[in-house]
Amino acid sequence: ATWIFSGDESRRRAAGTLRFSGDKSTPQVHAELDTRVLAVSVSPGFDNSAVQFALEHADSQIKALVLRLYGTGNLCSAKRDFIEVLERATARGVVVVATTQCQTGSVMLGHYAVGAALEEVGAISAADMTLEACICKLSYLFGRGDLSNEEISRLMPVSLRGEVTPAEDLPPPPFSERFGALNVETRRR
Repeated sequence: ATWIFSGDESRRRAAGTLRFSGDKSTPQVHAELDTRVLAVSVSPGFDNSAVQFALEHADSQIKALVLRLYGTGNLCSAKRDFIEVLERATARGVVVVATTQCQTGSVMLGHYAVGAALEEVGAISAADMTLEACICKLSYLFGRGDLSNEEISRLMPVSLRGEVTPAEDLPPPPFSERFGALNVETRRR
């Protein structure tokens, strides 16, 4: 059983989709994993200097940073300096992925202002992927050795083995209708 890209090379690069080919009862082990992935849980008042050092140190070989954020993909709005660290990291080719610390739910980076700022600097959503699934997926995709960072970023929301729910099947975030109605009512005043 192997994963293959659908379509020809030009369509593969444009679509960035994978499909499974083969018998599911005969798994194939992919031992070439690239585990240069750093995972960080964000907490109120966290000091981002350690993350900055890890990403910007001259000897840093980190390929991806996985952030465990609040709710739908948020962190303290006063952390503009951290957003700038992430912007520099993505400019250097580090893939930044946002996961949630919540037991259920999904990261929706554009849902709130801080999440939108993360999206603007190049962070990508892990949707409802667990931290472990996200790290394994990144390690596998980097370990293949034949994918660019852009292709890896496009593949993160694609379910390879059921590790992520397709976006169209995700429920809306809790209270989204209520908050939308409150925002409309507030703007009318």
